[in-house]
Amino acid sequence: MESLYSKIDVYLRPALLILTFSVLCGCSFLPEEEEVLAPPLAEPAQLDLETAEVEKGEIIKQVKGAGNMVSSTLHDLYYTRDDGRLKEVMVSEGANVNKGDVLAEIDTGNLVQDIQQLNIDLKIAELRLQQMTSEGADKYSIEIGKLDIQGIKNRLSHLNDKLESSKIVSPVDGTIVFVSDIQQGAHVEAYESIIRVAETDELQIQYTAINEDDLEEVTAGMKAMITVQGEEVEGEVIQTPEDIPSDLLEEDPELYSKSLMIGSDELSNELSVGDIAEIEIITAMKEDALIIPKNGLRNIGGRNFVQVTEDNKKREIDIEVGIISSTEVEVTKGLEEGDAIILK
Repeated sequence: MESLYSKIDVYLRPALLILTFSVLCGCSFLPEEEEVLAPPLAEPAQLDLETAEVEKGEIIKQVKGAGNMVSSTLHDLYYTRDDGRLKEVMVSEGANVNKGDVLAEIDTGNLVQDIQQLNIDLKIAELRLQQMTSEGADKYSIEIGKLDIQGIKNRLSHLNDKLESSKIVSPVDGTIVFVSDIQQGAHVEAYESIIRVAETDELQIQYTAINEDDLEEVTAGMKAMITVQGEEVEGEVIQTPEDIPSDLLEEDPELYSKSLMIGSDELSNELSVGDIAEIEIITAMKEDALIIPKNGLRNIGGRNFVQVTEDNKKREIDIEVGIISSTEVEVTKGLEEGDAIILK
């Protein structure tokens, strides 16, 4: 028995020594654990915004565009009676006419033939009177003969007046700027404008804006620069929507509520109705003003403000404004030169 334990001890002792050594040194056989690093701090995204600096300079507000040469004097032509039908209109828009030219006629039926017959009757009555006088007729016969002649002359004068009133005649040398669309044979209403003639000896420029608000600061007497046929001349505003007679405004409110009339003594005599003229009217101007682009101004409920960046965040600044042109805004309070604002 003792020898058996001796044998077991011989085999176990080395094994125990190996196991003990492995336990004591086991950590050196396993891979080392890596140190856990802290996550990197996320940097805030930079705002990608379009900005502009507040600058000092000149700001100009102006009305600028193209107008048409029109006559300073227009003549509306119409009939004063409504008992006829239109026979013919002899002119069209744009035609040049002379004083006395017949422009339109109404149908007069047999009026011309009636006048011709009365002229014959008048000649016969005059010859009859001469015959009675030469034959020594009594005074009563001669007096009756004279009255016959006078009666014929009266009727002839009436028919001639009627014939004359059947025609529309140009009262001036000018250009036709309007012709009614009334059709041949249609009944003619009294005082309904059939033709409009523009005198061409004195022309003006009519400029029509897109919006009424574009003209709100324009007043009569303001200077205007006019460019026509390559020549630049000076003129002035002679009529604004505020100055237009009420009857004319009622005739075409859409046109006249947005139109200016500009005149100049320097316009060439060779210009014609319808020629194009460029106009420029300065309504406000200031030098050494603080200016920002118009697309940097924001407005909500009457509050004017701009946006700026501060610590990579947007911030609003209230401002006061002066002149506002089509592209720029004058800042009178709230910003300084060099400040950067965010554009829309």
